[in-house]
Amino acid sequence: MASISGIGKISLPKLSENMAPEDSRAIRNYLYQMQEQLQYVLTNLDTENLSDELRSRLEALGSL
Repeated sequence: MASISGIGKISLPKLSENMAPEDSRAIRNYLYQMQEQLQYVLTNLDTENLSDELRSRLEALGSL
């Protein structure tokens, strides 16, 4: 099973050398922002952030 700590180890894709430097920089910046947002969300997700329905389902499964 993957862990939240593994998110920081995901490498960026190799971009074409033919790509304009400003485009490459923009894509890399976007990917870094998405990675940071995903890590923040997954780190701060707890039962208070779940809907009542999902919390009930998870409790019924014994996952909480």
